[in-house]
Amino acid sequence: MKRISVILCAFLVWYNSFSQEIIPWVESLPIAKIQARSENKMILMVWEGATEYPMPVLIKDERGKDILIDNLFETPQLNELLWQYFVPVVVGDESYADWFLDIKDKRSQAYIDKFNDDSLKVIDVNGNILGTSGAYTELLDLTKFITKYGFETSYIKQELLNYHQEKNFYSAFYLASKYVDFSLLVNEKVRSEILDLSDIYFSEAKDFISSENRSDDKAQLQRIDLLKLKQELIKNRPRKVLRRLKKIDDLEIEKVNEPLATFLYYTAFRLLNDTEKFQRLESSISLLNLKQAQLIVNINR
Repeated sequence: MKRISVILCAFLVWYNSFSQEIIPWVESLPIAKIQARSENKMILMVWEGATEYPMPVLIKDERGKDILIDNLFETPQLNELLWQYFVPVVVGDESYADWFLDIKDKRSQAYIDKFNDDSLKVIDVNGNILGTSGAYTELLDLTKFITKYGFETSYIKQELLNYHQEKNFYSAFYLASKYVDFSLLVNEKVRSEILDLSDIYFSEAKDFISSENRSDDKAQLQRIDLLKLKQELIKNRPRKVLRRLKKIDDLEIEKVNEPLATFLYYTAFRLLNDTEKFQRLESSISLLNLKQAQLIVNINR
């Protein structure tokens, strides 16, 4: 990530001189999605109606001093800062009804609440909410917000493209799985939200299994369950994972899923520092999975 302090320092020059060309927010969500996909960015979205009210924000200068900006939406010099990390878009309230119909039976009430409120929303290129700026009554620390959400998405670029080109079981499943892996590489403060985002695509993959009448339904459903246990390992819950694996073992692990199950056992034992048990499994783990297990151990130290 670019150093935010450098960008903020540049912003202060622009703010004082007001001579810099101003880049406005995009006013079309489809265009914002195309641009975000091209630039490997998340989208920063706000409902048009929310911009009619002041949104005060704090930013820090290069000395760490807080500077209060009375209204984000009336300080166009801030646009350049936002464009460094996001594709900012104002979505007209007339788009609300159709978008809501797409999600109302597919998302939790907590997600719907985020969708409905007047906060800034960080969404992926498919329109799924990652996180928000929080309650509108709270003073937004823009520096912390950008530090948390201002990451680039080249790691999942291909999976995002595949999903965009054709939505099916495989594109949803592999995007969900890649988001799980991506959570290991991002700021720890956003990790759990990345995992929540992966759940949206796992849910879609399950829906495709139901609708496509696949011959490998059982194995693929089990694989999704196993990858959700990987999420639990990332959250440092190895004992929970071992309990769930025992239940799955009792029902029989599908042959195609045996390497993944072994990886989960190995990583759980690594997190528990059970040397005897994880060393027994080490020779059967691929080099790639050994590296990933080490990543999971490292983030939980």
